[in-house]
Amino acid sequence: MRRFGSLGLAVAAAFAVVLFADRARADIVLYDKDGWGVYTRGQVAAFYQLAMGDGDPTMAAGTPIGGTFDSLTLANPQNQVTLSRVRSGFIGTQIGFGIRRDISENVHVDSLLAVSLQDISGGRNIGPPEGVDFREAWADLVTPYGSFKFGRMYSIFGSASTDVMLLAYRYGIGNPCYGDTANIACGSVGAGVLFAGFNAEFRYITPRLAGFQAQVSAGDPVSGQVYSYTVTPLPRFDAEINYDKHFGETTRLRVIGQGMTQELQRNNAGVLQTSNLWGLMGSAIIEAGGFAAGGGYWEGSGIGTISPLYLQEGGNDSESFDSTGELRLFRGLYGNIAYDYHGSRIAAGTGISYVRPTTQDSSAGGGNIDILDHAGEWHVVFTQKYDAIIFDVEYARWTTRWHDTSSEIMNFMAVGANFNW
Repeated sequence: MRRFGSLGLAVAAAFAVVLFADRARADIVLYDKDGWGVYTRGQVAAFYQLAMGDGDPTMAAGTPIGGTFDSLTLANPQNQVTLSRVRSGFIGTQIGFGIRRDISENVHVDSLLAVSLQDISGGRNIGPPEGVDFREAWADLVTPYGSFKFGRMYSIFGSASTDVMLLAYRYGIGNPCYGDTANIACGSVGAGVLFAGFNAEFRYITPRLAGFQAQVSAGDPVSGQVYSYTVTPLPRFDAEINYDKHFGETTRLRVIGQGMTQELQRNNAGVLQTSNLWGLMGSAIIEAGGFAAGGGYWEGSGIGTISPLYLQEGGNDSESFDSTGELRLFRGLYGNIAYDYHGSRIAAGTGISYVRPTTQDSSAGGGNIDILDHAGEWHVVFTQKYDAIIFDVEYARWTTRWHDTSSEIMNFMAVGANFNW
């Protein structure tokens, strides 16, 4: 398992305010008068997590790879890890405020400002204040002909895998992202599930017709850092078509197809080098009675196993492309099943991500034998809801393998509590 290229990305991997995007839940209304409304929603969460297993491996020359469980600081001399922390959850401590304006009988504006606290371990050490992440800040003009949404929001591509992961990790923690800090966690991101990311966008969403709906967005383009894919002549374009239909009172079917593309450019020794970042994803979720099951598949060029153009922490290369700038190919699978009974939910799932090496990776002296081959995991999660309080108990087992045949197995056990409003 790899740590993210920066604290900001590691925290963002929680993509926690999918919570806030769920308009079906009831908001706490603070004001409703003269066509204006103000509401709030949020969550407080804390988890005890015990991690046990292998420390990060090293290549033959002694160069460490991985980056999550550093063998020099977190492992014993036998490179084994036993680590206890109290962490924020996958959907961590956060609060959102929204304002609604009714323009006419059929037209209104929704808006949301969502803020997440990056760390709940304040006071453990003397240091700077805990980080605050303004996760979402958008407005949405809703009309009978569709809605126009603008601002910073959860992106389209990758969100289809989030919907499946939330069957298990809506109130859980999963992968801790970082081994040595108490940050918001990552669920099963990195083993099949992708982080869509929060992005500045203009988005149009069609009305739903016979169960079908489409949306398309033009967003702030992503760029690489290590090998300078920093020329961004066009926006990033995301699109989705989904089918969401209820059959009777207890059965619901959702099918989601998504795509993303962006042109990448860089000045490579006086020559303009162009590549195309792209991805395709499909998910399906069915709910019947107390049962729910979902799964999906994705593939793409330059996507990475975490998010588009994910950069490997501490390495001499980006995970998304090699030292010549060629984008690597990626694919992933993910799935969860769950059963609800009187406030209790038991869920289990699995996922895996694969990386295809480039010609440069495979060449003698290519220097990229530390590139990930695959990362897989399976998990079991139990939650119990008492009104607005939700308790969680879970176990996850991660297996990571690199192209130099190094491997790592980690076990994550956690118990936690959430207050949700």
